[in-house]
Amino acid sequence: MEPTDDPKLSKLLREWQVSGAPASLDARVLGARKGWWRFLLTGSIRIPVPVGVAIAAILLMMATALVRQRAAPPPASTLSLVSFRPAQDLNVRVMGGNYEAR
Repeated sequence: MEPTDDPKLSKLLREWQVSGAPASLDARVLGARKGWWRFLLTGSIRIPVPVGVAIAAILLMMATALVRQRAAPPPASTLSLVSFRPAQDLNVRVMGGNYEAR
């Protein structure tokens, strides 16, 4: 006979009725419910060290790329439209599709 397989105990547990617990028990066991804003100010999130290091490395690379992009000098040549000429031969082809006029 297994120590956890007691038929008398099983029968007794099935018959056992628990009286209603007081409402104050929930507050004592579960604690007071806090707002989400309080969690943002005082809360913490546990993450594994490798994940934290990877996130920190990615943020550092992004910040470095952003700083380098802003510090880059403007291009030497500028765009000029002095020699722009519009197209002489304009062929337009209208093709019907699923959204044809009804």
